[in-house]
Amino acid sequence: MKNNISKITLGLALVAILGVSCKKESVSPSESGQLSISGTKADIPVNDTAPGGFTNSATTPSAPGWGTVSYNLTNNLVVTSNPEALFSQNFNGNISAAPGYVLTYVDLPSVTSVASITLNDLAAAEEITTLGSNSATVVGWYNYTPSNRTIAPVAGRFAIISNNLDFNAATQVLVVQLTSIVGTGTGPYNTDVDFTTKRLK
Repeated sequence: MKNNISKITLGLALVAILGVSCKKESVSPSESGQLSISGTKADIPVNDTAPGGFTNSATTPSAPGWGTVSYNLTNNLVVTSNPEALFSQNFNGNISAAPGYVLTYVDLPSVTSVASITLNDLAAAEEITTLGSNSATVVGWYNYTPSNRTIAPVAGRFAIISNNLDFNAATQVLVVQLTSIVGTGTGPYNTDVDFTTKRLK
C-alpha cells in the first residue's frame, strides 16, 4: 500500500512538473517582456535608443537616381508601407517626414549622443522640410567636402520625426542622430546610411 501511495505521489509530482514546463515554453514574447522582433530588427522601446540604417545602390549618382528609401523608425526597418521617415537625394542622405508626420530639428552643441536627449531638450526645435547637405545658407545635417568627397554629420544637430508639431500632444516622437553616410563605387554606386534613433514617445 505504501509503495502504491508513493508511486501515485511521484506520478502526480511528475505531471505537475511537466505541466509547469509546458506552460513556460508557451509564453509569448509580450508576456515574457521580450522585444517584438521583425526580421533582424526590433521595435525600439520608449526612452530607448537603437542603431539603424540601410544600404542602397544606383546606376547613376544623380539625386533622382538614388530614389527614396522609406523607413519606419519605431520598428527600425526599411518598409514599403507605413513609413515615418523618407531618405532621398544624393546617397539617400536627405531625411524628410513621411505623410502624417512632421520633421523638425534642434541644435544641441553640448550633446554628443542622442541617448541623453529628453523632451525638454526639444523646446527650441524648428520645423523644416528636409535635412540634407549643410551650407552657409541651407540648414542640413551633414557637411560634404568636394575635395575629398567625404560626408560628415553636423555635430550637435538632431532630426526629429513626430506625428504632431506639438511634442506634448504627439503620440510619436523620434529623435535621429546621423552617424555616417558612406558612398562608394563607380557604377553601380553604393551608399551606406547609418544613424541612431531615440524614441521619446
